[in-house]
Amino acid sequence: MTVTMCKTLSWQIEVACGTWTVERGAWTDKHAPRPTRHAPRRRPGFTLVELLVVMAIIGTLIGILIPAVQSARETARRMQCLNNLRQFGIALHCFHNDFGTFPIGNVEPFNYPYSWAGGWWGFQARLLPYLESNDIYKLCNFSYSGTCFQWVAIQPNGKNPAVMIINTDKCPDDPLVAVLVPIPGYGTYACGSYLGVNGTGPSTGDGILLHSTYNTPISLAMVTDGASHTIIMGERGVSELMYGWPYCGAGDTNNTGDGDNLMSTQYGLSAGLPDGNDDYHFWSYHPHLAQFIWADGSGAPLSYDIDFKTFQALSTRAGGENVVLP
Repeated sequence: MTVTMCKTLSWQIEVACGTWTVERGAWTDKHAPRPTRHAPRRRPGFTLVELLVVMAIIGTLIGILIPAVQSARETARRMQCLNNLRQFGIALHCFHNDFGTFPIGNVEPFNYPYSWAGGWWGFQARLLPYLESNDIYKLCNFSYSGTCFQWVAIQPNGKNPAVMIINTDKCPDDPLVAVLVPIPGYGTYACGSYLGVNGTGPSTGDGILLHSTYNTPISLAMVTDGASHTIIMGERGVSELMYGWPYCGAGDTNNTGDGDNLMSTQYGLSAGLPDGNDDYHFWSYHPHLAQFIWADGSGAPLSYDIDFKTFQALSTRAGGENVVLP
C-alpha cells in the first residue's frame, strides 16, 4: 500500500481493491458513479381550463340524460296504468261469462230509509274475486239491511273494505290515490283511480255500467255500436278525497254513483287539477291524455284534444254513431 501527498491537500491511498481520495477529511469512492441532475418532474393533474371543459361536457350530458330518463319513467308509469285498466277489462269479461251481463254500476236504494239492501255498493266491489282480491270481497256485505256507508261505519280496524284499495286500482302517477280520509259517522274511505263509464250523462242510461235505477244489467249483445267502439272504464285523477270511493260511494247529489265509481262524458275530456273542481270529468295525472278501456277489453289512451262529440259517442252503447278516432 502506498500513500502520497498531493498539492491539493488530498490523501490518496492505493490498495488492491481500488483508490480512495480523502479531501478535507471526507472519504469518497472515485469509482462510484456521480449523481445525475435531472429536471424536476411535472406533477399529474388538470389545468383549470381542462377542468372547466370536463365540467361543461358533464353538465351537457346530464342536461340531455335527465329529460330522457324522466320521459322513460313516465312512459313506464303510463304503461302500468293502462295495464291496470286492462286487468279490469279481463275481470269485467270474466264476470260477464259467469252471469251473462256486466255488473250493475252502482246499486242505488230506491226509497228512504234505505229499503233496498246493499245500497250504493259499486261494481268494483263485485269484481274483486276476479282481481285476486277475494279476501276484500268477503268483507263487503251486499245483503246488509242498510247502505254500504252504514256497514263501513261499524267495521273495526282491519275489516273495513272501503280503505283496501288494490294495486290494480292505483294509477302510479296519482299522488292522492289510496289516501285515507275519515268521515265522522260514516267510517274511513280511500279513493281509486278508475271509474266505470255510464254514458253521456249520469242519468241518461245510454252507457254500459249503469246504476240500478234502470234495473237492467247490460250484456255484450246490447252493445250494438260494437264492443271495440264503446268505452267502459277510464281514469279520473283524484281531485279531492271525498269523491272516488270505488267500493262504496253514492256520487254527486243525484246519488247515482257519478263521481265516485261511475262517470259520464257530459263534461268532456280535459286536464284537471287536485283542487276539488275536477270531480265530474275524466282526466289524469299523465300529461296530455287519460287512459280508457273498451268493452272488448282492449285499452288505449285518449288525448285531451279529442272532439267532444266523438268522446260522447264513444260512451254510448247503441247510439248508432260512426266514430273514427284520429
